[in-house]
Amino acid sequence: MMESDLEKLDTLAKRVKFVRKEKKLTQAQLGKMIGADPSVIGNLERRNGKSSSYTEALARALGVNLSWLMSGSGDRQGGAENTHEVDTTGETSSDYVIVGGTTDYPLVNVPYKDLKASCGSGYVNLEHPEQKGVIAFTVEFLRENELPIDGKGLLLMHACGDSMGYTIPHGTLMLVNTNENEYDNFISNKIYVFNADGESICKRAFKNIDGTVTLVSDNADKVRYPDQVVNKDKFYEFSMEARVRYTFSKL
Repeated sequence: MMESDLEKLDTLAKRVKFVRKEKKLTQAQLGKMIGADPSVIGNLERRNGKSSSYTEALARALGVNLSWLMSGSGDRQGGAENTHEVDTTGETSSDYVIVGGTTDYPLVNVPYKDLKASCGSGYVNLEHPEQKGVIAFTVEFLRENELPIDGKGLLLMHACGDSMGYTIPHGTLMLVNTNENEYDNFISNKIYVFNADGESICKRAFKNIDGTVTLVSDNADKVRYPDQVVNKDKFYEFSMEARVRYTFSKL
């Protein structure tokens, strides 16, 4: 590959498209290889997406370095240290996904649990959810996103449903911070995970001047997903669990 070509591959979508064409694969063929609908690849490439929950699977299917596919840096056909997979056993292992590129510090492991927050009517999680593995983050990534650099309180979980529209599509992997779960410290116009009567929901929250809180779905269909205005006492019943800090969007 020419150096000028490398400079042009500045998004995940461009890197996927380049390697796909290089390997003479159609969008449908690549979609089948990663167990996804062909539209996933088409949408990723057409919208010039910069992230995808299928990145790990795409790296395996295309036979490229995961770190290169995610960031564009490093060797495309790099060594094993950058092509790790999620450890689905939950045990300590040398196989895991790394998020954040190169680092000068030890990696920070964040648990990836079988938890879902509904962008809709609510989702009931198991009382003791299974840990599906860990994903390792660099200290630099956590610091850049104003997250605890020791990883304490961080958790990876999935969104389900479509009430958050294009902001958090169904199936999105979310990095949440359980340290941000107090009414007095919550930030208006940010997205949080709540527990409402035992069901986990994901909503954008606004503080109002009169002390009430408006819970909003980003989906424009307000007939199906109307805004909810609650007073402070009622808001406590929603039990704020975590703030959504980063999403790995499924396009």
